[in-house]
Amino acid sequence: MTRIRIGQRWKREPSASPLDSIALELDGVDLLSGAVEESLAEVVPALVRAVASLHTGGRGLAQVSLAEAHLELVLRRVGAEVELLVASLARPARLMRPPVRVDAEELTEAVRGTGARFLSDVTRVAPRAVSGPLAQALAEPLKQLGRPARPPEEEPARPSVKRVEPPETPGFGFELKDTGARASREGGKRGASGTLASLLGAGEVWLALPGRPDAWKVQAPPFLTVLELSRQAVELTRAVELGESRFELEPAGARTPLLLDLQTGKARTGRTGAPFALTGGTLATALFHLGEALAAAFAEEDRAQVSNPYLVELAERCREGLSHLRGAVEPPEQTGAAREKRTRTAESVSKPLKVPGRLRRLRFDRLWEQRGLEDAEESRLLLGRHGPVCCAPQAAVAFSRKDGSRLWKRAAALGVAASADGHAVAADLSRVYGFTGRGAGARWLHDHDGIPLGPLLLRKDGLLLTLSEDRTVVAFAEATGREVWRLAPPRTQRSWLTTQGHRALVTTDSGYVYGLDLEDGQVRYRMRAPMPFHGAPVPWGRRFLALLGRGSHWALLLADAHTGEAAWTHEPNLTHPSAPLPVGSRVFIAGEREREGMLLCLDAKGQRVWERPLNLGPGPYALSPLPRAVVVTSASGAAARVAASGTVDWRVGAAGEPLIGALPARTARGVTLLAGEKVRAVDPRGGQVLAEVRAGLGLVALQADVRLNLYFLDDTGTLSAYRLGSHFTVVE
Repeated sequence: MTRIRIGQRWKREPSASPLDSIALELDGVDLLSGAVEESLAEVVPALVRAVASLHTGGRGLAQVSLAEAHLELVLRRVGAEVELLVASLARPARLMRPPVRVDAEELTEAVRGTGARFLSDVTRVAPRAVSGPLAQALAEPLKQLGRPARPPEEEPARPSVKRVEPPETPGFGFELKDTGARASREGGKRGASGTLASLLGAGEVWLALPGRPDAWKVQAPPFLTVLELSRQAVELTRAVELGESRFELEPAGARTPLLLDLQTGKARTGRTGAPFALTGGTLATALFHLGEALAAAFAEEDRAQVSNPYLVELAERCREGLSHLRGAVEPPEQTGAAREKRTRTAESVSKPLKVPGRLRRLRFDRLWEQRGLEDAEESRLLLGRHGPVCCAPQAAVAFSRKDGSRLWKRAAALGVAASADGHAVAADLSRVYGFTGRGAGARWLHDHDGIPLGPLLLRKDGLLLTLSEDRTVVAFAEATGREVWRLAPPRTQRSWLTTQGHRALVTTDSGYVYGLDLEDGQVRYRMRAPMPFHGAPVPWGRRFLALLGRGSHWALLLADAHTGEAAWTHEPNLTHPSAPLPVGSRVFIAGEREREGMLLCLDAKGQRVWERPLNLGPGPYALSPLPRAVVVTSASGAAARVAASGTVDWRVGAAGEPLIGALPARTARGVTLLAGEKVRAVDPRGGQVLAEVRAGLGLVALQADVRLNLYFLDDTGTLSAYRLGSHFTVVE
C-alpha cells in the first residue's frame, strides 16, 4: 500500500512558508526518513509535477529534491510500475536503501489525493500570499493526474557495461552498468526529470594496489561513491598541507578502511593489513583523477551530460584539487610574486607643452566628427597608436587621428572583443575569428560553441583574454586562435577580469576571487569574501585591491596576487564608493557619508591616515592619479586636487548639469581634463581653468592622447575629436 503523509504542525503555526514533515510509506516503511522540516510549498508541488510527468508519458525519469534533509527522490517509469530510489547527498553520499517498485496507478492516486488535500488546507489556513501561487502551481499537474495514463514509449533494452581500468597502480577503476538508454533519453533535459536520475545507474568502484588488483571494492552507484571520494580527497589534501599524521579513507559501502600514515608515507587496508608504500599526495591525485574520468565517461555516453550540474560540480572540484597538488609554480620574477613589469605608459611619454612662461589659456578647434556608432552607452573608448577605438558589444571601430577616417571595423552577431592595439576576437553562431591590425581578413578562425564574447579584450603573454556574458573567462592563443582555457565560476552572474604579472585575477558577484595561471588557466587559489565583489581587482605592486559590498555595507580588501592570502579588510563607512586608487604607498577611495562627499586615505597596512570632505556635490565620484596627489571628479564636472598629505590644493565648481556618471580626469602634456557638460582643461598644479569645450549632457567617455587631442563619445553614438589650436602664456 502506497501512502503519502504530511505533517499537521504547520496548520497550528501558520507561517509565510509552511514547514513540516513529509513521508512516503510503502507497506508502512517510510522511504523519506529524516524529512522532518521541509518546505511543503516547494516539495509537494515538485512531487505532483514529477508524478504527472511520468503519468502522462512526457518523461521516463523524474526527481524531487528535499533540501533540508539532503535527500533526492528519483522516480523511473518501468512499464506499469515506477521504480523509486532515495539518494542522500549529505556525508557520506549514498543510496538510503535498495530500489523499490510500486504500481504506477497506485502511486498516482496517492499523490493526487495528497496534492488535492494539501491545496485545500493551504487555501483554508495559509495567508493569501502563499495559497495563491500554490494554487497556480498545483492546478495543471492535478488535472494531468486525473487524465488517463499514457506510459512513455519504451526503447528496446540494450544492456551496456562501461569499464574503466585504473590508469596506474595504485589507482582507482570503475564500472558503469546500463549507461545507454535512460541516460541518452533524459540526461540533458531540465524540469521535472532533474539531472541526478540519469547518474544513479548500478556499478562499482575499486582500488588497485601493487599485487592486489581489487584491494577493496564498493558496489553502489559509482557517481555517489566517487562524489564521496572526491570530498574525502579534499580533506586528505588539507590534512597533507597541515602536516597531520594520519588519515582514514572509508567511503560508504567499503567493508575495510584504508589507513594512511602521512608522516612515513605508508598505508594498509584494515587495522591488521600489511603496510605498503603510499603517500597522501599520490592517493589524493588518484582520487581526483577518478572524478574526472567518471565525468568524462558519462559525457562520452551522452553529450547532453556535459552540462549536467552534478557532473560539472564534481569535475570542477577535482580540477581545483589537482591544481593545489601540482605544487607551487615559479613565477617569471626572481622575487616569487605576481608583479607587473614597469612599462612606459601613455602618460610617461606625454611630455608637457613647451611654453616660455606660465600657461593662461588654451584653444581647441574641432577636428572631425563621426556619427551613428552603435550602443554608445555600453561602449568603451580606447586610444590606439593611430587614433581612437570605440568598442561596443557587437562592433569595434578604429578611426584615424588626423581626419577621422575609418581604419578598420569588426562586427559579429555574438559579440566582438577588441583592444586598442588592433587585436580583435569576433564570434558568430559557428565560428570565432581573430584579427590583427588593419587587414580585412581574419588571421585565424575556429569552430565555436556559440557563446557571446566581448567587449573587453586583454592581451598578455601571447594570450587574448575576454569575457562571455560578463561571466565566463575565455583565453585564446594569440597566434593560432586555439582556446587555451576557460573558467566559468559557479553561481555567478557577473565577473570582472584583470591581469597582474603571471596571474589572471577574476572577481565575482558571488563573493569569490580566483587566481589563475595565465599559461594554462589552472586555479592556483580561490578565496571566499564575506560579501560580493563590485569591480575588477586593482593591481598594487605584488598585491591587489578589490571593492566588495552588499546594500549600504562596503569594504576594501587587500590580498597577495600570487597566493591569494588576504592582508587586511577595511570598512570605509561610505556609500556609492569609487574604485580604489593606489598612489605610491597610499590608497584613496571616495564616496558619500550622510549625503556629503568624503575622500579617505589608507596606508599600506589598511589604517586610516586621514579623511577630507570634498564639497563637490552628490556622488558618485571618480579618482585619477597625479604625482603625489589625486584628482576627484563628480558627475557635475566639479573636481578637487588633494595631496597625499591630505591638503586640498584646489577645487573647481560644477560645469553644468550632471552627466550619466562620473568620469575620471585625464592628464596629457601637463594639462588635466575634467569631464562635464563642459569639458575643462585645468592646470594640475594650481587649478586654473585654461579652456572649455562643450561636450553636452550625454558624454559617456573622454580621452586625451599624447598630442593633447581630445575625443568625446556621447550617448547618441557621436564621436567628436578636437585638436589643440593655440596656447597663450604669461612670460615672467
